[in-house]
Amino acid sequence: MNCVFQLNGYQIENIAIARNVEFNRDLAAHTGDISASINIAPNTKDPCKYRLVLDIQVKPSANKEKFFFPYHVAVRGRAFFTFKDACSRPEADKVLRLNGAAILYGLLRAQVAQITAQSVHGQFLLPAMNFVEMAKEQPANAPTLPAASTTLEHSPREVREQPA
Repeated sequence: MNCVFQLNGYQIENIAIARNVEFNRDLAAHTGDISASINIAPNTKDPCKYRLVLDIQVKPSANKEKFFFPYHVAVRGRAFFTFKDACSRPEADKVLRLNGAAILYGLLRAQVAQITAQSVHGQFLLPAMNFVEMAKEQPANAPTLPAASTTLEHSPREVREQPA
């Protein structure tokens, strides 16, 4: 697979960030569920162009609301990619599901950090997501990645992640 591609641009379709009114900064660790879903669509006129839509949600883990991150987050972004040469649809999907999603996630993560930096609980960085591992867990051609659970230790300004 040698599908060379580039990012042409991205947009934030919607973003919602709400403070967790029960957030306790004094806790040693905070936790929450971070889920992602990906939708990939080829351009109808150009076989080298694709659109990737990434939905990210951060919400409390079941029965752990008082240990939740400082913010509830829901963000949807879309990125537009062009392959140097036409790739087969399965190859393009694989490249975009792994690399394209990681690129867009980083851009959306930066926007969440920027917004929360001016918010009541301080800056919050979305935990890193491993799109390679997520792709291994999903069936071929599945539009949605499974939810991942991540634990954030220390304050929101000093981020260290460990699997829950």
